This record gives sequence, structure tokens and C-alpha cells, in this order.
Amino acid sequence: MKHILHNGSDKPLVLYHAISSYQLLEVILHRLTYHKKEWAVLILPDFILQKYPQYKRLVTQHLFDEVYLFPYLHILHRTEKQILEDVKQCYEQIVPYPIADFSEVYVAGAHFYFSLYLIQNRIPFYFFEDAAGMLSKSQELYETLAASFPTHAKIARKYRLFNGENPYIYRVICLKKAQTIDVSDERYLDFSVEEALQNLPERERKNLIHFFLKHRLWTKAEAILLTQHFANLNMMSEEEQIRSYKLLRVSALQDVRLIIKKHPDDYLNYRKIFPDAELIKEIFPAELLPYVFWRKPTSIYTFDSTSCENLGKHFLIQKIERKSYAE
Repeated sequence: MKHILHNGSDKPLVLYHAISSYQLLEVILHRLTYHKKEWAVLILPDFILQKYPQYKRLVTQHLFDEVYLFPYLHILHRTEKQILEDVKQCYEQIVPYPIADFSEVYVAGAHFYFSLYLIQNRIPFYFFEDAAGMLSKSQELYETLAASFPTHAKIARKYRLFNGENPYIYRVICLKKAQTIDVSDERYLDFSVEEALQNLPERERKNLIHFFLKHRLWTKAEAILLTQHFANLNMMSEEEQIRSYKLLRVSALQDVRLIIKKHPDDYLNYRKIFPDAELIKEIFPAELLPYVFWRKPTSIYTFDSTSCENLGKHFLIQKIERKSYAE
């Protein structure tokens, strides 16, 4: 539907929600691919400021028309009733449009509380899987969240927000080739970040990359190590994560000239673990790696980073069995 916006524009309204770095890249690409002519509003979590304090440039660089920060840090994990009230209040205070005015709603990070507001208002929405291939690992996603936020995880599972089976989820958007479950039904829509980036006009792709990075990167490395934030997810202790990467350094990566790309939520100091390696300081989604170097390395090493599902056309992917390094 058309709506007279508060700035006087008259365009169909579409709404996006994203939580992580990957999801931010994904919704930017989806908007540029499918909704460039619509007025696109983006909701981001307030905690994304830690990674992207420049978030307002999403508007000035014309990647979205409006961006609002949802105050997740101020919503306490109490009773479901209180959470529903808090989410309603948060939305209606920060977004200047009634939720029913949006012609389409796209939710990445659907297990976060914003989805409850859509469900309570009977708003059908599109569901993005949490990361490439994670639709097939919904139980793992639940267990990871439950380890840190059990109330949050319990509510999200009750509303079937890990596997995309809530009845108000209209379509599920995923990378089909990365799934181990059957996604042949028309309910599942295929979306490849790798292909969307390739298909963008070069000028638009450079503009997108410029949001995350000011300059191209120079390296003499032959391979990239993609780290993962196991300790941050409570999948192992910080000491265990350090030990795993130290073992990796003296075995599979012993003679490899390396540059390290940390996961945006990984806070370990890898200079101590890999003193001879280069380290990328900038924070950006790993899916941009094919486009950010003057001369890119040829290989990527990782335990099981989901980013590799969208990098296979540009790098030789070397996946390492994590169990061998986690003892």
C-alpha cells in the first residue's frame, strides 16, 4: 500500500530487521536487488553500535531510506507478558509508521523479540535464516541461545522462530545449496549473498563495501584464517578457544603465510596466538572478502564458518575438523 510518509514521499513501504553483520549485508543486498524503488526502512539492534557506529551512513549512502535502533539492551528477559509489552512500546516509540502500513516485512534474526510484535499483530512476514545453512541447524541455534539466555530461547522456540515454522511466516529465505533438509517446497526462497554481490553493478557494490571499509586491504598472505566466536557463544571456554587455535597454528597452519579475519563478535587477541600473521583490524562481513584486497589470497582456512558457503567461487576453502583441536 502507498503511504504519505512523514517526509512527504509517496512510495510503498517495506521493512527490514537484521541483527548480525552477515544479516546486515544480506538485507542490504536483498533491498538493492528486489526493493530499490520502494521506501525501505531498516531496524537494527542498539548493540550493533559496538561494531558499526557509522550505521547512519546506511541512509546517506542510499542503502536504506530510514534506519532505527531497536533498544534490545533495555528489554529484560523476564516474563513473556512483560516482554510483549516492552516490545510493543519500543516499536511504537521508535518507528513512525504503524506496522500494518508496510506492504512487506523481512526479518533476519527472527528469533529476536521483534518477531513477537509481528505475530501479536497478525502481520505475515518473510523469514531469513540466521546464517548460511543455519535453517538446517535450528536445534543448534536454539541450544546456543539457551546457554546464555534461556528465557529468550524458550520463547523463541515456543513461537517456532528458529525453524521458520510459525504460521505468520509467509516465506523462508535461505541459501538452498547449504541445507541438509528438504527445501524444495515453494515456501522456501533461494537467496545467495555471493551471487547477489556478483550481480550488483560495480558502482553499487563499491558503495556498499565503502559502508564497511574505507580502503582496500594490502597483504602478502597466501591464505585467510576465518575465526569463530566459540567462547562468546558459550560453545567452549575462552581458554579452550585459545588452545584450539594454538594447536591449529602448529599443525595445519604451521608453514602458511596467513592473514586473520576475525568474526565480528570474536574478541580474542590473535596477535598472541599467531605472532607472525597479519591481522585485519576492520570489522565487516567475511562475504565481502573477494572484493576488499588489492591482491587477494587464494585460500581460506576455517573450522566451520558459515561464511564459507558464500565464498566458494572465489577461494579454495580448507575446512578443518574442529573436534581434533577441541580436546
